[in-house]
Amino acid sequence: MAKIDKFLTTMVGRGAPMLRLDPGDMPMLELPGGHRTALSGQELLGTVLDGLAKEILPAEQETQYLRGDRIQFDYVLDGERFQILLARSTLGTRIVVGRTGRNASGPGTSECQLKMAKLDLLVQRILSLGASDLYLNTDEFPLLRRDGKLEIQGDIAPLGSRDLEDLIKPWVPTKNMEAYLAGFDTEFSHQEVASACRIRVSMFHDSTGPSLAFRVVPKEVPTAETLGLGEAVRRLACLTKGLVLLTGPMGSGKTTTMACLQEIANQARKDFVIGIHDAIEFEFVKGGCLIRQREVGRDPVRQGQAIRAALRQAPDILVIDELRQPESFELALQASHAGHLVIAALQSSSIADTLTCLVDSFPAARQPWIRTRLAGCLKAIVGHTLLRRPSGGRVAALETLFTTPAISELIREDKLAQVPAAMKGGRYGQVTHNEALVNLIQSGTVEPLEAYLVCQERDTFIATCKKAGITFDPRHEGTVTTEI
Repeated sequence: MAKIDKFLTTMVGRGAPMLRLDPGDMPMLELPGGHRTALSGQELLGTVLDGLAKEILPAEQETQYLRGDRIQFDYVLDGERFQILLARSTLGTRIVVGRTGRNASGPGTSECQLKMAKLDLLVQRILSLGASDLYLNTDEFPLLRRDGKLEIQGDIAPLGSRDLEDLIKPWVPTKNMEAYLAGFDTEFSHQEVASACRIRVSMFHDSTGPSLAFRVVPKEVPTAETLGLGEAVRRLACLTKGLVLLTGPMGSGKTTTMACLQEIANQARKDFVIGIHDAIEFEFVKGGCLIRQREVGRDPVRQGQAIRAALRQAPDILVIDELRQPESFELALQASHAGHLVIAALQSSSIADTLTCLVDSFPAARQPWIRTRLAGCLKAIVGHTLLRRPSGGRVAALETLFTTPAISELIREDKLAQVPAAMKGGRYGQVTHNEALVNLIQSGTVEPLEAYLVCQERDTFIATCKKAGITFDPRHEGTVTTEI
């Protein structure tokens, strides 16, 4: 038995798609969705990694390995297939292992099983490469999204419309297939039994035919420490009433933060929680709360009906996947005003944009009433912006607004444009977008240019950097100094 086998066994048991063994670093598992966890606190010696590599190195590739070339080969352990990359350096051998699935079935496999196996292999590629999304479009090469960038999978032949429908059919619940065949978009989640993740699937038609979008969701809810949620944000899970909005573009981490707050409440409280979701993503371990989750798809009518039905059950906490229409927002306001804690997600680019869009979605005659209700119920807004780490993976910059009497008055008096200015100074846990970006730069988590490209106001961002002792010139990439 090779010494690396115990790492691979742990990797399979934890449902991790990738294992990284680097000289001078701790053995690291990369979990679905890009989250990483160390297997031990002991750093690996280069000589130890050299020994692990030589034990499993194919004889025909030994010369290339000794020459310093990057070596890649397949490895099988207990029926599980792995792809192993070896890269030598002066410190020792770097070993990267990706899971590629179990050995193929033998003769007699049914057509349905073959389709499932083909789809499973596509999903395994997402996991093994640490990607977040897979896109399959009619007569086009598959696309993966990794660290926010799209990568064409040119080694996989494009599929026609019939092949795409046949490929996904074994996964699709009956009600979703009926909606899809009737010409509607549909969304559902699929449980990956062999790994610690769920797959959220969106099916729709574009101009060329069927299209599929897959999103990897960890089965286990990431911890607040992993997500970088500060104490002020964590305390939102302990509120007894009010409205908490999680905002940001699609795919910016709103749902993950929502699940984390829900899990904090689950472990700290003994209350009734109802979640209304497009597609159920996270599962919650047994805790003090009674949790019920409903999957309603993206149909706004069904969402409104589900919110009304949930309120009749008198939940302590109501979780809404995404507010899309005025009716749902008004129901959320009513629920928070009636003494429930409502945690809801909303697509928007900034906190100021969030407030403006919510109010402007109603007729002018109703806007004063909406502002009054919002000023009385809103507890916090947490804005999300994803950025790329230099070492790989992504991190969220969190812009946080906690409602104060002054901010409530600005909302009530329709002075929404003045709210961002009222957040400056860091009192009461307020963090502006620029401050969130600068904090990530100072901690070495992101590069200044990456933050500059996503900032909302570039002139004020550069001024904030200078105030923090970061001299940054966006005209010359990489010219960054930090004053001590």
